[in-house]
Amino acid sequence: MASEAQFRELFELHGEYLHRLALRLSGNAEIAKDLVQETFCRAWLRFDMFQQGTNTRAWLATILTNHYYDLCKHDKVVKKAEGELAAALDAIEPDSTIETVSDDYLHAAIEALEPEHREVIELCYLKQRRYREAAETLCVPLGTIGTRLMRARARLKISLIAMMRNGGRRKS
Repeated sequence: MASEAQFRELFELHGEYLHRLALRLSGNAEIAKDLVQETFCRAWLRFDMFQQGTNTRAWLATILTNHYYDLCKHDKVVKKAEGELAAALDAIEPDSTIETVSDDYLHAAIEALEPEHREVIELCYLKQRRYREAAETLCVPLGTIGTRLMRARARLKISLIAMMRNGGRRKS
C-alpha cells in the first residue's frame, strides 16, 4: 500500500493532466472534478495492483476513462428507466389526497418496497444522509443512489395511490 505522501505526490504530478482529460471527455467542470476525485479514490484502493515501473499517468488515465464510460452507460440506462417510469406514472390517475397521506400509509408503503429501495429511502430521507454518505454505507456508486431513489419514489407513489383507493389496504 502506498503511503499518504507517495499518493499526494501522484496527485500533484498527475492531477492537472487528469482534470484536463476529464474536462475533454465530459465537457463539464463539475463532472470533471468528480471524475478526478473518483479516479484517485479508486487508485488508492487498488494501488497494490499497480506495477511499479510502469506508466503511472496511463494507469490513472485508464481508471478515469473507464469510470467516465461507466457513467455514460449508467446515464443511458437511467434515461431509459425514467421514460418507462414516467409512462407508468402517467397511466395512473393523480389523486389530490396523496399530499395528505397518513404516516401509517407511508410507513406501510416504505415497508412494501424492495430492500434496495427501502434502504436508500431510509438513509436519504429518514436518516437525512447525503447521497455520497448513502453510497458509502451501501457500498454502491453514487449514481446508483439517485437511480434507486427515483425508482423508489415512483413505486411509493404508485403504492400510496393504490392504498388510498383501497382504503389503506395493501394489494396482495
